[in-house]
Amino acid sequence: MQKPIGGRAQRAPKRTLQKRISNLAEKFDGDTQRIRAQLILELKTLQETAIEQVQSSAWRKTSEHQNWARLATYISQVINSISKTYDITQIKNELEKLRKTVEELEKQ
Repeated sequence: MQKPIGGRAQRAPKRTLQKRISNLAEKFDGDTQRIRAQLILELKTLQETAIEQVQSSAWRKTSEHQNWARLATYISQVINSISKTYDITQIKNELEKLRKTVEELEKQ
């Protein structure tokens, strides 16, 4: 079944991602090992969502396709950064950058 073109259905995944990323940042309580593992798992599911959007976006305009690809790539970079760092502040900063990236993509 094909998704409708335009309208709210087109923006819903970005809003959902933004909300989930904000929730992740709020849940981050400083228990680094446990939280890092949870963050990585949740970010991987967000990345899968972005990848699905890239793969199913043949009907979208090229810039929309590029935005989803950029978001999937950026989520990968954040996952990599979180897996390598123990610095709580840096992890929070990465999550905030990711949230802002989704917000910017939503405005386009």
